Parts: sequence; C-alpha cells; structure tokens
Amino acid sequence: MKPLQHAQISQKTHGGCWQDYIDVHNFLDSSKSTCAHFKHRFLLHHSEGIELGVKICGQKLTSRDNKTIETRQLLTEHLIEDLGKVVKIEDWAQALLPDGEAKFNQFLTRKREQIENNSVTGEKQLFDAFRLSENDRVSVCDFLRFPLKNSTHPAALLVSHNSFAIFLAEKIFGVAFAKDGNSNKQLISVREVFERLIFLRFNAVYSPAEIIVRTNESVWMRGK
Repeated sequence: MKPLQHAQISQKTHGGCWQDYIDVHNFLDSSKSTCAHFKHRFLLHHSEGIELGVKICGQKLTSRDNKTIETRQLLTEHLIEDLGKVVKIEDWAQALLPDGEAKFNQFLTRKREQIENNSVTGEKQLFDAFRLSENDRVSVCDFLRFPLKNSTHPAALLVSHNSFAIFLAEKIFGVAFAKDGNSNKQLISVREVFERLIFLRFNAVYSPAEIIVRTNESVWMRGK
C-alpha cells in the first residue's frame, strides 16, 4: 500500500483531507527509498519505528476541520494496514536471521557484545576527536542502541547501524553538532559522526539493500 492510500484511509477515519496525513505516512514508508524489496519494512515498520515517527513528526497533528489526531495512532493504523498487526524489532530480527550459527549472525553477536560492554576498540578516541559534549555523546549512543531495548537478538543492531539510520539521525539531531557543546563556530556534521562511528563498529556502513540480501524472509513481511 502506498502512502497516498494510507492517507486516504486516514481521511475516511479521522476527517479532514488526505494532505493532513501524508507526511506521517511518507515517514513510515520512507525506508522504501533505500530498497524496493518489501523487507525494507524492517527499518521502520515496528513499534519502535512508531516511537521514532512520533519523535520526528510530533505527537499530534490538526486536520483541516480542526480535529486533533495522535500521530502514534496514525502510525499504528499504518502498521496494521500493512502487516495486519503491530510487530516489534525482535519479530523482524528473529525472522530475518533465525539461525544463531550462521556466520553473519555470529558476527553480529560479537558486535552486540562489544557495543553493550563499551569495548569497541578506538571508540573513546573517536568521540574525543569529535569533541562532542557529554550530552551529545550519550544521545548518539542512545540512538544507536534503541533497537536493543526490546530485543535480545543480535540482528536488532541492523536497524540502527546502516546508511538509512544516518538519514534518521539527521532528522532527529539536525545537520551538525556544536563541538564541546558551547560554540556554534566549531561544528561537526551529524552525518560524519554517525558514518565514522558505524564504520568503526562494523568495518562498513551497510545499505539496507546489502542487509536484505543477507537475510531470510517470511510471509508476514509482505503484509495483507
């Protein structure tokens, strides 16, 4: 289903016009721009993606007939319209990489352990070179770790460690961080921070397409 169709359903459900809702639905389907395969949905079509949508699109919107609608409700309806239910990152991870003995899965397990134990070689030095404030350091790490909050599967890391996630980070943090947190004259690109950090952790910045070709698929991913 296309964003326009979702927006038209929202219009019928909540009133106003489809233009009131198109931005919200465009967000949840924005991952399709990275890969035309239906598995692009692993990036945002889950409950954690709904939370990102609320953060980026705002908590509420007002339709043209002055009704207030919760963004979370619209995103939830979109997910149900596509998949028939609300799934979590854990559901995607388990379905994409169910075999714990597979080489790629073992690689991800090692990376998750390093990240959770703050033992990635050179990460502290890289952050020191960025000269980010402590608050910005924490925010960067929290964003990259958000898929791990509700998932024990190592493949959950793939949701935040890819080129599309860098695009999302810019939506949340803006174009640049101020170095040392106190001067707008010395800036560092948000994209550079996330690209270099992800590369340090994975020795690559995977595109969603590169991830998709390494993973399995299930019927439920196609949706209704």
